[in-house]
Order: sequence, then structure tokens, then C-alpha cells
Amino acid sequence: MASKFPLVVFCLFISLVAYSQSYEITVQSNENDEPLIGVSILSNDVGFITDEHGRFTIMPEKFPITISLSYVGYQPLEVRFKNAAEIPKVLRMKESPTALDVVTVTGSKYEQNILKSTVSIDIIKSDLVSSINSSSSDEVLNKIPGVQVLDGQANIRGGSGYSYGAGSRVMLLIDDIPALQPDAGFPNWSDIPIENLSQIEVVKGAASALYGSAALNGIINFRSAYAKSTPETKISTSGTAYLSPKDKDKKWWGDTLRYETNLSFVHKQKFGKLDMIASGFVNKLESFNQATYNNRVRGNLRLRYRFSDRLSAQLGTLYNGGNNSSFFLWKDGKSGAYQPFDGTESIRKARRIYIDPSVTYYDTFGNKHKLMARTFLIENDNSSNQSNSSVNHYAEYQFQRNFESIGLMITSGITGQWSKVDSEILGDTTFTGQNHALYFQADKTLWKDLTISAGLRYEYINQKSPEIFFKDTIPGGSVSDDQLIARIAANYQVAEYSSIRASYGQGYRYPTLTERFVTTTFGIFSIFANPHLRPEHGWSSEIGFKQGFALGGFKGFLDVSGFISEYQDMIEFTFLGLPNLGFKPLNIGDTRIEGYEVSIAGELNLGSVPVTIMGGYTFINPYYKNFKESDLIKESISEYENATNILKYRSKHQIKMDAEATLSKFKWGISFQYASHFINIDRAFEEPFYLIPIPLENPDIFGVKGFRNTHNKGYKLVDTRISYNSDPWKITLLVNNIFNVEYNLRPALLEAPRNVGIRVDYTLN
Repeated sequence: MASKFPLVVFCLFISLVAYSQSYEITVQSNENDEPLIGVSILSNDVGFITDEHGRFTIMPEKFPITISLSYVGYQPLEVRFKNAAEIPKVLRMKESPTALDVVTVTGSKYEQNILKSTVSIDIIKSDLVSSINSSSSDEVLNKIPGVQVLDGQANIRGGSGYSYGAGSRVMLLIDDIPALQPDAGFPNWSDIPIENLSQIEVVKGAASALYGSAALNGIINFRSAYAKSTPETKISTSGTAYLSPKDKDKKWWGDTLRYETNLSFVHKQKFGKLDMIASGFVNKLESFNQATYNNRVRGNLRLRYRFSDRLSAQLGTLYNGGNNSSFFLWKDGKSGAYQPFDGTESIRKARRIYIDPSVTYYDTFGNKHKLMARTFLIENDNSSNQSNSSVNHYAEYQFQRNFESIGLMITSGITGQWSKVDSEILGDTTFTGQNHALYFQADKTLWKDLTISAGLRYEYINQKSPEIFFKDTIPGGSVSDDQLIARIAANYQVAEYSSIRASYGQGYRYPTLTERFVTTTFGIFSIFANPHLRPEHGWSSEIGFKQGFALGGFKGFLDVSGFISEYQDMIEFTFLGLPNLGFKPLNIGDTRIEGYEVSIAGELNLGSVPVTIMGGYTFINPYYKNFKESDLIKESISEYENATNILKYRSKHQIKMDAEATLSKFKWGISFQYASHFINIDRAFEEPFYLIPIPLENPDIFGVKGFRNTHNKGYKLVDTRISYNSDPWKITLLVNNIFNVEYNLRPALLEAPRNVGIRVDYTLN
């Protein structure tokens, strides 16, 4: 027996060595064997990322082991090894062939296949942005079903109308960090470096439980691309010429050229453990609108350093500056539609700077720690006594733990935001604000097919102002509010490419400083402050079904959803009579929006010609719940004579469709947009003096009512493009608004007539 003891010890020693041995694995793209850097790895509840060579190391204590891999733009991969002999030196990930395989982070704060998402999410890839030659990021958002951008304000499924540049109900994120202007809660779309875009993720419905106050109606997240193992440089230039409008009497510019030019570049490169991305953008616009121009320069630098497969740090900087001019109201709805009404022009010089440091660390227990921050500096000089400056600091610590063995993902965090604002339109004084929050979310997978998600957020807001603001008294010069917000959602995967989802989320939005204290004029109108505005509350619910299918030559998915949203104490700028003739933000009461949406995306093979398709139809029924009891609402809407109970600035029907065919080196694309007529707008645009008891021969001073009466069928837009790709060159020709439709997205501002463009891209790898 004693003679066998050394043999037993030797076998145990060999076993221990074998099970503590490290194994290095390289993750590569299945398309070109390129190493994938920054892939999220999860092995036995321990998380880390691949290094600058696409490698990671595991030290299994026992077998079998399961390894899960996820990476934006690639299909998630899960592999299981029964013993050490099965562990390969290379794992290959496949690029996402359809929208069903796309990975998103916005709906859950962690990487997740869109099919398993518990909320409605649309994703736009960077290829579409460059194909349609967008000079500003908001242009591409109008391609998404259920999304409208009205004079810079995002509206998802009718949750927002037109609010004169203040108080967005949609949270704008740039790389997962809030980017709304702190004083007005307004998105500056031109700040987003679309020349280095990976994808746009749009969450529809209340998301305040994860993202806070401004996410009452949804989220739009612009995510940047990262450097790959091979250096890449791309230079793009484009020019657009605006042609004559359908009504030649509206052409004020004679034989001169109205145009827009763009020049951009992006360079991505790795230097060992350091990733560098540098990009720039120059824009010049001489608009079809008189007295409207834009000269803008944007620069962006992003650095990421991987200290190890567990620790990485990142620094992003962005500068966007320029000068521009525009007007708020047209001269009239006929020959003066592209000319300004006296007193409504403004000239601006703007400078905005972002500084974004962040650190990500995976500890040895499988926990993910992420610290993100942003300093946002704004300086706006305005010719019409509307200059402002502000500084905003944001910080967030996020903790995540994936208990893979029990199918549980925990996400929690703490956020802080501090802002200081000096603004002429806010009484030419200084305001400060702070916002702090704690959030927690748990995602539990049951029986492999059912995911339950529940979240909770506590938010505290404080705004400081003068104690006396004109005739209003603010006790102590300070107001505070706090709110507990919850959400619960579920997703059941019926089959591999088929899932049912349901969600309920509470919403909350505290009024911005601009909404509470704005005091300014535009033309004959004034805007008056209301320091005593109350916060908006609400909720949204949705049930949806996503079905992937292959039918004939088409592979893709169909998504059908029904939704309901309600808002309490909704804030609207409401027109008031003497002695304060003008608009004032008021809590007008409770509202409800019901609707449904059908969308489709995928690829159709017509013989040997692949055609990518995306689009959808959205119907909403938006109305005031207290319409019968509120004379103020009934008198302020344009359809006051018919007492039509529909929220202002909403299209009840929207259709969006984009298709692109590829034939050898050629691509041809066509897009279609339809939005039904705004039944209700502010009556003051059609009859500015309706509250003054003075008879006027023509109360339609701006010609808005006359234009709306002759353009009351909504609008249908058709754009087309054709490109030729011969590496490293790509040339694209575009024609927008082919049928030269006259339309506006908000009153008294006519959109672009037919225009033609050319874009040239040069890519050096």
C-alpha cells in the first residue's frame, strides 16, 4: 500500500498542474481573420476583455467550462469545453448578417442581442448615415419609424410636440453619457461626430428608471466606432445645390447658388495598447432661407489605453464651434416663405467643448466597474439679447455582475450632475443646478427563454435662483424635488428568431431652467417665465412581437407592437392674452397617447442582387384627458371651432421606408417618408391677435393658416441615391425631395426644395 502512495501523489500533482494551467485564446473575425480587440468575455461568472492582439487568458479550475463572447456588430458566441484538449487557440466570431443579430447596450446598460431586449429598440448603422450624406445627425433620425425631429426637438411616438427649443422629453446620449444642453435641455445635433459613428440606438418609451429625468419619452444614443488592428483613414467631401422651389415666386435668390459643402476625415489606429481615433468636420451653408447661413468646424479625439485584459482607460475630447444665422418666422406663406419676418432674425456664434474621461475595470470576482465623466462647456453669443454660457459636470459610477450560472445580471450605479448657467434670456443672471441619482436593475433568465427585467431609480434635483425673479418669489432662492421611478419588463423567446416582449415604465421630468425662467421676445411675440412649474410624471407600456423569417428570397424580421403612454402635468408653451400677450410654459393637465407600430428590416435577394430594406408604419392617437374641462386648451388649439381633441404638433400617421440594392460595384437606394397633417398647432400662429378684442381684416398675419389650408394632406418625400465603389474611392450622387414638395415640420418655416448632391469618399487601409 505504501508503494502506491508516491504514485497517488504524483497523479494528484499532475491533475493540479493541468487544472491550473493557463490557456491563451485569440478572438478573430470570421470574415478576414482580423483580431477583435475589446470583446467582452464571460467565463464561469468572471468577466474581462480581449487585449490589443485580440487575446485573452483563462485558467480553468475544473471542467466543463462555458465561455460567452459579445461584441458590437458581431453575433454573440457561446462555447463549452469538456476538457483541456478541446480548448482551441482561436475563436472566430461572425459579423451580424441581419438586424436580429445586432448587439445593443442602451436598453439595458449591458451588451444584449436586440432580439432579447425587453423594450422597443431601433438601430441605425453608420453605412446609412454616409449613404444619405447627412451633415447633421438629426437628419438620419427622420428615417426611423415613429421618430420625428421638429426644428431640432426629437419626438418619439408622439411623446413630444414643438416646445420652442426647451425641455426635451428624449434623452440624448453620446457614447452612453447624457449630452443635453443643461439650461434648456436641448440637443445640439451638430456636436455628434457622425464621421466616426458605429451605430445609433433609439429606445422608444419611458426610460427614466435607467437614465433619469429627461428620458420620459425615450433615448437616442450615438455610439462611436473603435480602432481596428489595421490603421484606417477616411476622407469625405460633399456638395449640395438647392434648386428652384415648385412655386417660382418663392425663389428670392435669382440666379445665385444656394448650397452646402462638407469636408470630413477620420483616422483610426492602434499603437500597441493605445487606440487613437481622430476626426474632423467642416461645414459651410448658404441656405435657401434668406439671412440663413452656417460656418462650422468640429474636431474630435478619442484615446483608449488597455493596461491589461481587466483594466482600460479612455479619454474623449470634442470641440464644435462656428457662427450661423437663421430666422424664427417666415415673412408670409406665399412668395415670402423663404424670407424672414421683420425682427425674427438672429446671428449666433457658438463654441462647445466636451471632455470625457472614463475607466473600466473587471475584478477577479467577475464584477465590472465603470467610472464615466463628462465636462460640457458652452458659450453662445447671440445678436438678439439671447446670449448664454454654461458649464456642466457629469459623473457616473456603474457596477455590473453577471451570475451566469443562475442567469442573473445585476446593474447598479450612482450619478451626479452639477451645472452653472448665465443667460440673458433667464433674466441675465446666474443659476445653478444639481441632479443626483441611485439606480438598480436586475435581469433574470428563467428556463433559458424567459427574461424578467426590473429596475428602480431614486432621483433628486435642486435648482438655485434669485429669491425674487421679476414679480415672482422663490423662497430661499432654491427649489428641490425627488422621485422614485420603477420599471418592469419581460421577454420570452418563442423560437431562435422569435420573441414576445412586454414592458411598463414610469417616467419623470423636472422642468429645465429655461422653461421656468425664460424671458425673451421673437418678432411680435414674447415668452414669459413661470418659476412655479411642476414636474411632469408619466408612464408608458408596450407589448410587442418580433419575428424573424425567411420567405422566398427575403430574410429579416417583422416587429409589431402596441403602446400606451400617459403624462400628468404635461408642460406646454401656451398663448396668453393681455396684459401678457405671448407664450408661457404651463402645466396644462393630463394627456394620453395610444398607438401601434409595424416595422420590417432585412435583406431581399432579387436573383443575384441583394436589397436591404428597413421601414415601418406608426399610428398614434394623442389627446388631452382634461380637454372638456379646460377652456384654455380648447381656445389655444388651431381647431378650436371643431373642438378637435388632438395634441398639438403630432402626426397621427407616419410611414418610413428605405431600400438599397447592390449590383457589383454599384448601389442604388431610395427612401420614402410620409407624415400626416398636424391637425392642431398653436392657434397664435394662425391668428396672433385672437385674444385681443380688435377686429382685423386679415387675422392670418403670418400666412400660416392659409398655407395649412392648402397643404392639409401631410407630406410625402422621396429621395434617391446611387453610388459607385472602386476601392479606395466611392462616389455617390443624390437627389432629395425629388418631387419638389412644399412642406414644413413646424409652422412658419418651409423646408428645403429639391436639391442635388455629390459625395466622394476615399478610404486608405
